[in-house]
Amino acid sequence: MTLPFFVSAPGKVIIFGEHSAVYSKPAIAAALSLRAYLLVTPSKDPKKITLNFPDVELSHSWNKEDIPWDEIQAHVQFKDGRPLATEELVPEITNELSGVLSDLESSLHYVASHCFLYMYTHLCSKEIPGMTFSIRSTLPIGAGLGSSASVSVCLASALAVLGGHVQHATLHQNDKVTKNHNPEADFIDSWSLIGEKCYHGNPSGIDNAVATYGGAVMYQRMKNPSQPSVRTNMRNLPPLKLLLTNTKIPRSTAYLVGQVGKINEKYPKTSASILEAMEHLANDAYQIMTRPFFGKEEKEKMRELVNINHGLLVALGVSHPSLENIKIISEVNKIGATKLTGAGGGGCAITLVNDDVAEETIQRTIDEFKTHGYETYETTLGGKGVASLQFDLVKEDLRDKVFSDEAFASYKDRFEIDGVLSVDNLEGWRFW
Repeated sequence: MTLPFFVSAPGKVIIFGEHSAVYSKPAIAAALSLRAYLLVTPSKDPKKITLNFPDVELSHSWNKEDIPWDEIQAHVQFKDGRPLATEELVPEITNELSGVLSDLESSLHYVASHCFLYMYTHLCSKEIPGMTFSIRSTLPIGAGLGSSASVSVCLASALAVLGGHVQHATLHQNDKVTKNHNPEADFIDSWSLIGEKCYHGNPSGIDNAVATYGGAVMYQRMKNPSQPSVRTNMRNLPPLKLLLTNTKIPRSTAYLVGQVGKINEKYPKTSASILEAMEHLANDAYQIMTRPFFGKEEKEKMRELVNINHGLLVALGVSHPSLENIKIISEVNKIGATKLTGAGGGGCAITLVNDDVAEETIQRTIDEFKTHGYETYETTLGGKGVASLQFDLVKEDLRDKVFSDEAFASYKDRFEIDGVLSVDNLEGWRFW
């Protein structure tokens, strides 16, 4: 293993099935080209482990000798020689870690550090010399775009590489995924779900699945809690041009889910028809998205389904004037099909951009969004998932700049981060 190295994982956006997923209907989420990046470098002090996450103002170090390795290892389970990601967090391990987390005063910093150390003590050993782990994200945090999952996947993949449980990735950007099962990606996915459990308690697993495998994922929770959820990966969905517009209006997912629940109780037959239509729509979308030759006709059908799904969500009462304003502006400028994404009530909207729209029209639309206080990201939907960047695979004259911990920490915004590290532009990235 050559140090230093990077790993990266994408965020996610729900494209079909918001709210109906609560009622055991299928939902589809897809990867975004907005990503988290994690740089692993040797620490100057081999006894020191450091976690830097400047986007949330976290920088903390631990002495390896202060970590209760033996007590934790007594509770770690193994399968086929590798640490097993358990169904639930092991309370004894969480308790053992509490002592080395006690000096963290922010709840966000505590949760992020607990997530890191929980995975570190499972996937690495005390013999591995101290490392510095530096994280940056081009995803807005707390916007329902899977920012915590992309970080969890980065940590799981980097620590799995350090611990010798997986090899560095080998797929190129344009390689097709030909196998339904990839044991190394599956291992990363299982451990990233542990990270998500540290953050969210009982996550669905869809966010980390998208961040691991890329493409898109169709997900369905069963009505019977004892039955496992059904998840289908669509790893070869080609990148589709997308505008993601953040209204910056806060919303409560729990409140909005509750409001849909009230409509469902008050008008059960009407509500059931809407939810059933959303189920058919998600299944139609799946059939389109898995076609081997995804082209102009498929993109047009996707845009039609985007418009229909938005209308169904409006009927459930989860839109917001700001989201309707984004849709109107998009339609007036004829840039593509727009719908709310996630819980609604504010938050974000997505626009699946028409193929023939001029860049100046897109920029004019973004400027108009800005006058209303919205923030827009030009991104793509689909594409590859978790990736690694090895030192030896980067051109020699770029290595010092690319792998500089100081430079990485100093990037001012997502444009500077992507300008140097984008998986689409920097040669050397490989995917699991």
